[in-house]
Amino acid sequence: MTGSPYRRFKEKLCTFAQGQAGIRNPFVIVAVDPAVEHRSAERLYAWARGADELPVIDDGISVQPIWLDELLPQTTVYNLCVALGGETSPTRIEGTMQDRLAEELVEAMVTTEIAAANLERQSHVVLLLNLGSLYPFTRASELLDELDRRNVRSTIGIPFPGDVVGGKLSFFGGDSRHYYPAHQIDGKIREVHLQQ
Repeated sequence: MTGSPYRRFKEKLCTFAQGQAGIRNPFVIVAVDPAVEHRSAERLYAWARGADELPVIDDGISVQPIWLDELLPQTTVYNLCVALGGETSPTRIEGTMQDRLAEELVEAMVTTEIAAANLERQSHVVLLLNLGSLYPFTRASELLDELDRRNVRSTIGIPFPGDVVGGKLSFFGGDSRHYYPAHQIDGKIREVHLQQ
């Protein structure tokens, strides 16, 4: 695989969708400069919809973008926190969101967003877009862990807004973590990679 982290991310998603085995599940994550997270999400959405961008998505592979910022207000915990806004402290709201959000987001994905048959198909790629909108309430690792617990077999791709620090990903300057079981693409998507 050659090219930018943006291109390698898409290539690895296609490789997994064609049947390559992952560490546990076919999960792929790539760091993206937070300043271009939305732009890279829009480009990935266009690619998923058949834009003239390499790699071409082979027959037999389907790609489904899920906008996390649109899914967030559909969760019970989000609506509860909005309803309680003035009645409780920001710390309690943040704690409640952190305790429940990943579980509820994945519940919504597996019950209303992703067709049941596609949950079992590695050839179905799910792009989780605009992860930054969930900060500081949940992390990519929590979403991946919950997808793993639910035995989702789709190929999952996450553009991760943050930095690579010592081979680990740092979400908006927070603690650096390895995102096992995700395959991590080397490098970071920057503005220059979206101009190619």
